Amino acid sequence: MPRLTTLHRQVDAHDEGIWSAAWIPNSNRLLTGSVDESVKAWDASDALKFEHTYQGHTLGVIAVTVSASGTRAASSALDSVIRVWDLEQHATIALIETASTETWSITFSPATDRLQLATAAGARQGIVLWDVGEEGQETKHTELPLPAASDERSKTRERFVLSVAYSPDGSRLACGAMDGTVAVFDTTTGQSVGVMEGHHKPVRSLAFTPDSRLLLTACDDMHVNLYDVAGGALVESFSGHESWVLAVAPHPSGASFASGGSDGKVKLWDLGARACVQTSADHTDQVWSVAFSSDGNRLVSVSDDKSVTTYSYA
Repeated sequence: MPRLTTLHRQVDAHDEGIWSAAWIPNSNRLLTGSVDESVKAWDASDALKFEHTYQGHTLGVIAVTVSASGTRAASSALDSVIRVWDLEQHATIALIETASTETWSITFSPATDRLQLATAAGARQGIVLWDVGEEGQETKHTELPLPAASDERSKTRERFVLSVAYSPDGSRLACGAMDGTVAVFDTTTGQSVGVMEGHHKPVRSLAFTPDSRLLLTACDDMHVNLYDVAGGALVESFSGHESWVLAVAPHPSGASFASGGSDGKVKLWDLGARACVQTSADHTDQVWSVAFSSDGNRLVSVSDDKSVTTYSYA
């Protein structure tokens, strides 16, 4: 059974807590985004080696994401600005300015023929898609609003959208909201194709399995839920974290997934056995992001303790 082995723990990797991490595809390099308003690039081939700092945000960085080509990255921050970066030239190529609280998590489309960015649009209560032009001119492509609440009680809940994810095959987009709503959209039509039931607290992170058939959701209710995308059924609800679950990431093989929580723990789960197989306690504060490298050989976790930890997966 695969296990995680701690490779390196970089303390004080940023000046303040770190809220996001993303690997650059087909490499051992990664990006981290911090409340200190910066994005940093690292080489994780051996010990974690600092490469570059991307600056420009005026408030804390919430999320970072990297394009399928590995040449572009984007960061979303509390200043309500999304910055798109050229990773080869270390330059900002686009600025997307949104209204206050209208951007949170972000993710690039898995398509390689265009640069499309999906944003969890916070107070807009849905997903906003942006096409980033070759010359840095961005155009709001479309909005995908959350489906209407199904009952009067739900209508009074906070539907601020926190999380967003593309399916690896590009056919679906999912988002999670403060009230526990998880909605799935068809990327061709822009129409909602399902609302997943089971959470009633904020869904901080979600991710599709590599075959695009299942959806993992991390929630403040201390559970990770697993849903069937086609039918919307709850397949399993995983418990084990002692507080909010803040991050979830499937392994590229589809055999397992990792989660991070405000209990400071990183957990590895076996999807086939539907069980937690390992718990790591390398962090001393809440773990905001976990991510597997594209080859599946590495996992990274980042935390409010200002550290970056890398693990081997074997």
